[in-house]
Amino acid sequence: MYIPNKAMPAQHRMSAKQRAKRTKVGIILALTVISVCAAWALWQADRAPRETTPAEQQLQHDLQALWTWSDDELKSGSEGADWAIRWNVTGKAGTMKEVVQQLFTEAGGTAISKVVQNEGKTVSGKMAQYGGSLSIHLVQTDEQTEQVMVLLDTTLSPLIQKKTLMDAASDISAKLALISPAFTSSMKVQGYTKQKQAIQRLTRMAEAKSVDRYEDAGTISETYYTRLLRMSVAVENGKSANLQVALHKETNSENTELTIGIPVITGEYSVFKAENP
Repeated sequence: MYIPNKAMPAQHRMSAKQRAKRTKVGIILALTVISVCAAWALWQADRAPRETTPAEQQLQHDLQALWTWSDDELKSGSEGADWAIRWNVTGKAGTMKEVVQQLFTEAGGTAISKVVQNEGKTVSGKMAQYGGSLSIHLVQTDEQTEQVMVLLDTTLSPLIQKKTLMDAASDISAKLALISPAFTSSMKVQGYTKQKQAIQRLTRMAEAKSVDRYEDAGTISETYYTRLLRMSVAVENGKSANLQVALHKETNSENTELTIGIPVITGEYSVFKAENP
């Protein structure tokens, strides 16, 4: 019986032009895949939460503690007190301009109203989202570096919510960390005392040990160290301090002003915003 041979399909070899075309298509496809992957990676990076710096973490931790400690000792509570948070930023030449741009520009790129003074060395403005006024000062400059101070002050605000203050500190710190990750900060709260022996109660809550004490006819100021706070500064005799408390008795009233600073008090002790007894 005759069995015909199976015809094998003819194999056609690609021409050099066809091979070049196929190689080109493969390269384009590979580049497209790489581009898509890169775009996805960048999108994910933008969405991922930024890791906070140690300077940011210290400020948030100590601000939380100060709010809690002062709330029961002030007539107006922490919400009605005067708060000031200060950042010190050291960077390259042009740091002042960068800080102003970061803090006085909205997320969409719109400039926030501000007042420029002292030949551009002081910039300030009211920041409703921060619950107070924000000012930026060029403290020192040379050919290579600039030292800038940023101050958030709630003195003229009737009340400030804890979340508003914490969010303001976090947002400002995050923007400054992009310029100088190792910025330093300090804070102060001020108001009238609710009852006597405010210092004793505060130091018990803070588990603080006295480092230095000053007293005159109307003012008592004492500096402490506590392990419950993360900031600290070096003081005399090789010791460290991170909490300062001051009481000032007003001569024309029965009110006593209480000021608490971390790591120390900066500025005057007086209460600028009148509080009801």
